[in-house]
Amino acid sequence: MPRRFDDYAWTPRTVQTEVLYLATSALLLCLAVAIGWQQGQLWQTFPLLGTSIALEAQPGAAASIALGFHPLAGGLISIFGNLLPIPLLVVSFRQVIRRWHWARAKIARAQNWAKRYGRYGVGVLFFLSPFLGAYVCIAIGYAMGARPIPTLAATLGGMVASVALIVYGGHFIVSLI
Repeated sequence: MPRRFDDYAWTPRTVQTEVLYLATSALLLCLAVAIGWQQGQLWQTFPLLGTSIALEAQPGAAASIALGFHPLAGGLISIFGNLLPIPLLVVSFRQVIRRWHWARAKIARAQNWAKRYGRYGVGVLFFLSPFLGAYVCIAIGYAMGARPIPTLAATLGGMVASVALIVYGGHFIVSLI
């Protein structure tokens, strides 16, 4: 049974939990910048992060090929960049739903997806995340009434698999040219 907008179970209950979520976002940013710095491409890291945040990890992975990153480094930066807003969304989810009409519309759409695919459990998010994106899959997990950890694990698994295929496949194709 899909949850109502006002009983969001993932919302942190204490200030310490909110600080932990925000620290997780800061850690992901620092890891992505450190990988870019280690690759000697610090300034190319920021457009890659922006692409991954705004357009999801898969376009970010494709951009990492064009920016000249090693496949593993480009994939990790894309994944970290895509995961960066998720703890911030979890912390502010209730306020976003209350204040922004477009967010309520997105959750309503996610509830429709949850009705359609909810009977398969959160495992279906593994297959949906490359096509729908991490943010929509997190909303679908919420709408399904799933727990946060399995939802995040399934979404992350699908994202990692698709990004690995894109960066290694892209580098293989570029090496043929």
